[in-house]
Amino acid sequence: MPTVNYNKISHIYDDVRQADIELITHFLAELDLNDAATILDIGCGTGNHTDLLQKVTHSHVYGIEPSAGMLSRARQKNRHVVFQSGDAAHIPFDDDYFDFVYMTDVIHHVPDINSMFAEIKRGLKTNGNVCIVTQSHHQIEQRPIVQFFPGTASVDKARYPDIDQIVAQAAAQSLKFIKTTVLYENQAIELGPEFLELVKKKGYSMLHLIADEEYDEGVKRLETELRYGTIKSTLSGETLVWFIKP
Repeated sequence: MPTVNYNKISHIYDDVRQADIELITHFLAELDLNDAATILDIGCGTGNHTDLLQKVTHSHVYGIEPSAGMLSRARQKNRHVVFQSGDAAHIPFDDDYFDFVYMTDVIHHVPDINSMFAEIKRGLKTNGNVCIVTQSHHQIEQRPIVQFFPGTASVDKARYPDIDQIVAQAAAQSLKFIKTTVLYENQAIELGPEFLELVKKKGYSMLHLIADEEYDEGVKRLETELRYGTIKSTLSGETLVWFIKP
């Protein structure tokens, strides 16, 4: 399977991955994130969530990211956030350091989930929380983009662990499962010229992983349907999987 060069696409990443205010609001409702809290964003990308979370909470917020291009853009956004090179299997901070660790749409990039959860547990304080923001296989199948590029569902179900696998691997590292929360499922949206522009830029990583023939055909179908106006669709939603370190 082809790979995605995030250094190459870092200059358009913010067109696709903007800070999710509702997600941050959900974090605030679930946790006591005051100015003394220590928070880690694993795979922070260009720092959209770290930036917003720090500004809202004034907590000690950290982001780790293996892509130098992504980190360069992240560091331009907020000097109060500590950004460092690292990944889920190599968190460059001491044991028992964080009150809250989260990752948003990153787990499918992690080669060894068991090692990831072992490293998260090491870095968490006792009673520290973890939130894995991802999609179930069912949600992947329901994505609006799949109607034009059906192969993206197959490639991403191969990349994404399903929810029960995530829970099982966390339990193997003695992280206690709390609950799952589903956001945005079946929320009405309209696909328009902006969506087509992002598709043409291949701003969605899964478009780099399908055959060129399928990509070209999907773009043509999308262009044809948009001639008649925006396309009504619904969001497939995302799943938040919550754990705690006992």
